Parts: sequence; structure tokens; C-alpha cells
Amino acid sequence: MNIKAALYYLGKINFLIIFFSLVNILYCIYFDFKINLHIYFLTLFFSIIFYLVTFKLKFNDKNYRAYDLIIFAVLGWLILPLLTTLPFWFGNYANFLDSYFESISGFSSFGASIFSEKLNLLDPPILLWRSSTQIIGAIYFIMTIILVLGNREINIYPLKFITIKKDTLFFSKNFRNIFHNTVYAYTIIFLISLFLLNFTDLRMLDKFNLLLTIISTGGFESTKLILSNTDKLILSFLFLLSSLNIFFILGLLKINNSYSYDEDKYFLICFLLLFFLLLFFSQNNNIYDILIQLSSAISNSGINFATYNESSITFILLSASFIGGCLVSSSSGFKITRILIVFNKIYYELLKLLTPSAVINSTIFNSNEKIQSKDFYSSCLLLMFYIIIFILFSFLLTLEKLSFEDSFLTSVLITFNTVPSTLFLSKEIIFSNFSNISLLFTIVILIFSKVTPLSIIAIIKYKFMR
Repeated sequence: MNIKAALYYLGKINFLIIFFSLVNILYCIYFDFKINLHIYFLTLFFSIIFYLVTFKLKFNDKNYRAYDLIIFAVLGWLILPLLTTLPFWFGNYANFLDSYFESISGFSSFGASIFSEKLNLLDPPILLWRSSTQIIGAIYFIMTIILVLGNREINIYPLKFITIKKDTLFFSKNFRNIFHNTVYAYTIIFLISLFLLNFTDLRMLDKFNLLLTIISTGGFESTKLILSNTDKLILSFLFLLSSLNIFFILGLLKINNSYSYDEDKYFLICFLLLFFLLLFFSQNNNIYDILIQLSSAISNSGINFATYNESSITFILLSASFIGGCLVSSSSGFKITRILIVFNKIYYELLKLLTPSAVINSTIFNSNEKIQSKDFYSSCLLLMFYIIIFILFSFLLTLEKLSFEDSFLTSVLITFNTVPSTLFLSKEIIFSNFSNISLLFTIVILIFSKVTPLSIIAIIKYKFMR
């Protein structure tokens, strides 16, 4: 077990926390918010200490294998959110458990807030920090799915079907390249989003917080916004852009050509089909409301920007949330690639029964990689995991005096890291009213649904215990 190596690379990602701590400090000084300025200095101090300690660690990079990659993924979800918890806790905004829930909610791009009923009482710097946790978690999640879950030795994320170039065997070189490319991609998406949001009538702070939420496909809101049709059109486009593979833009700019555009094409086709379904079944919503509702659902954000909703289209929006964005994005969901793997495998197995002598080339996206049994089993295992989780968690939520329908829908949405808002439910779920046990289990579910540990355990058993 190479824990030193895992801590070393987490120290590198921790540089993002250092950066956003400095941003908050500069924001507080510039706008004269000095009441809780010390909490960002403390966060900066602990982050720098962690970076310096991990920077001195010595390890053998050549022996960094599959088991160590999993340790890297698991430790990141324990350590990094603890550091982003510090401003909420040190600033006396909430107790430790509530602060950790807020941090995990942002880090996982879930977006449900413990402060939902008192957002207007929070100062702008903590709202900015709260939004920043989404970007930190999004970048770490992208790093995790490419370097760990999408690694060919572990092969939980089916990235091989959209990958053009194979990675090198050395984790250190892969880490450096992926980290730089991910930061480049989010910087470009940030600039594009900032440019387009300038055409809206939102306040600057609302724009910036909403910008961080959109590009991380999160669910945090700084205030309830009243949007014009033009605003809804712009936000719909940005949610859709953030749901595509983040290297889509890098490919267009010729910065990185490691990933094909085939999954993005299928995703956009799926989006259009769902849009026309909503257009057909919706009786009252206008086209702009339908666009913002669908883009918010399929990006796993879940924020309801429309003024009203209809129960007749809730199932379609839930289906969009189930599908989620593309593989190399911060969105959750089952992903259209896995859906194609399952249906493709079933189709070819039936074809083999009908015509045993037929030559079958089972693949998707015109990839050179064939769909193997372990790809199919991994996708099915993940689907079973989701089903088990939201059934069990829905029973737990009934203890919070929620109706069975609300508890079931909330459980489904939490499983796919989508905030349970009025986009799907008749009324918003207030997590500040939850018991400590329910909050703790919600934190566990948020981590489970993001890193799919059941699949990881199955792979560990297959690799090391056979």
C-alpha cells in the first residue's frame, strides 16, 4: 500500500484549495469584509502545511499500481473535503457535521445546502467559498475518473471507448498531463461562461457564484434568481456545455486530442429527443422553461429556474437526471455510454443465439475497443448498486417525516448527485431539519454515488483475492 504516494499527489491537488483561499482573502480585503477574514488565513495556513508535508514524501513511483490508485481516490474524498470544511466551522456558520455536509455537498457537486433557509444572512465571502468547493471537487473528480476509475487496469469507467491515445505507464506523468489539461479546460469554460453571463442582468456576485455552479454542474444557489427568457437560454447553453466532455473544447482548440467527439454527439442527440418529448407532453411551460429545466436536470444540477412545473414531465426530467452528462465531466448519472454498452451487449448476445455462425464485432462509437463481458458486468453492477442504494436510503428518509413519494424521489436524486428541488418535487427538501444520522448517511451516499465503491470492491476482489 503506497499511502505516501497517494498523499503526495493529493498535496498537489490541494494547491486548488490554496488558490481559492487566496481568492477569498483578496475578496475580503478588497470589499472590506474583515469580520471572518481570519478563517481564510487559517484555511490557507493548514492547506500550505499539508502541501509542504506531502511535498517532502519519498516513494517509488514505478510501483504505483491499481490498489494504490484506489487508495488515492478514497483518501481524496476524506482529506480534501475536511480542508474545505474549515471556513464553515471556524467561522461559526455551523457545527462540524453540518459544515462537513456543506463541504461534501459542494465537493460532490450535489448542491443541497444546510443554509437554504438563511442564504440572505450569509456574507458574500462564505458564499464565494461555498461555490468554490464545487470547482475543487469537480477537478478532483475528473482526475479520479481518468487516472483511477478509467484506468485500463481497473476499468470501471469505460473511457477506453472514447480515448484515442493510450496513457503512459507512469502515474506521475499521467497526473501532470491530466491535471494541467483539466485546469486548462475549466479555465476556458470559465472564460466562455463569464463572457456569456455578461449578457444577463444578474448582479456580479450572483454571476460569479452561478458561474462556478454551472461549470461544475453543481446545485448551489446564492439567491433565488428571476431570469428573463434570454437569461434562461444562456444558462441552458452553459449547462449543456458543462455536461459535455471537458476535453471537447481542448480538442476544438487543438490543445488536447486524446478523446473523440462521438459520445458528445450521442449525448446531444439524446438531449434533443428528451427536449421534443418535453415539448410534446408539456402543456403550460414555454420553450425557454423547457430548455432550462432539461439542461439543469441532465447536467445533474437540479436547480429549478422556471416559475412553475408540471407533474406530467417529472418522469422525463428524472430520466434525464439518470442519464447525466458525458463520461469526462463532473456530472453524475449512469451515462449514455453505459446505456449503449448494456443494450449493445444484449443485442449481440441475442444475435449470436439466432445466427451462431455470424461474425460479430461488438463495439460503440466506432472504437477499436470491443465490448467485453467485464464492461457489461461493470455497468450492470453499477446499476444494481444505484437501485439498492436509493431503495434503502428512501426508507431511511421516511424517518424524516417525508412522504414515501418524496423520500423515494429524494433518494433517487441524491444517488445521482442532483439537488432535490421543486424541479422534481412539490416542495424543496430542507436538509437543515434532518437528524445527524440522516445527514451522516447522506454524506456517505454522496461519496458512494460519486466513486462507486461497490464496483471498486468488486475489482479489488477480482484482482487481488481470486
